[in-house]
Amino acid sequence: MAGAAVKLEKAEEEALEKMVKIGLFANKDEAARAAIVKYASDLGILNPAMLWDKIIKYKRRKVTPEQLKRDLEALENEAKSNRLLN
Repeated sequence: MAGAAVKLEKAEEEALEKMVKIGLFANKDEAARAAIVKYASDLGILNPAMLWDKIIKYKRRKVTPEQLKRDLEALENEAKSNRLLN
C-alpha cells in the first residue's frame, strides 16, 4: 500500500480523532480512507457497484449471532473495567 502524508487543520484532525474515539473506525488512517472513498463515490469517480463487488468478495470472519453477542459483551465488560481503572 502506498503511503501519503496529509497536513490537516485542527478541526479536521479533531473530527478524525472523534470518529476513532466513538468507535466508527479503528484508526485515523481508516477514517481518512473511508472519507476519500465516500467523496470519490459522491463525485462519480468511483462506481458504487464496483465498490460493493469488492466488499462482497472480501473474505469475512464466520461468526454465529451467539458468538457475536459474547464478543460484544466481552468488549463492553473490558471497556467498563478500563473506565473503573482510570
